[in-house]
Amino acid sequence: MPVRHIVLLKFKEGTQEEASRAKQNIEALQGKITGLVAVSFGPSFTTDRAKGYTHCLVVDVADRDALKVYLEHPDHVAVAQNDFKPFLQEPSLAVDYEF
Repeated sequence: MPVRHIVLLKFKEGTQEEASRAKQNIEALQGKITGLVAVSFGPSFTTDRAKGYTHCLVVDVADRDALKVYLEHPDHVAVAQNDFKPFLQEPSLAVDYEF
């Protein structure tokens, strides 16, 4: 059963360029990681309901095993460590569900 991985992120003020680079690098993982079906990342245009979260990442993978492969893949780990974490106000919020 396919899995959707949703991550809410709070980027620091003045990090639009870094967020753009993060978008390019996370979306470039599509086709490189087995079981990764789709990747979408972008800024939220809502502010009142976003509770301070500025961006959202949505990743679809083939199944639960593919989610584990994606999360542990060295390319994903590198993007998370280098392009996301240094520019966040606080740790991200993630949820996963089967659809």
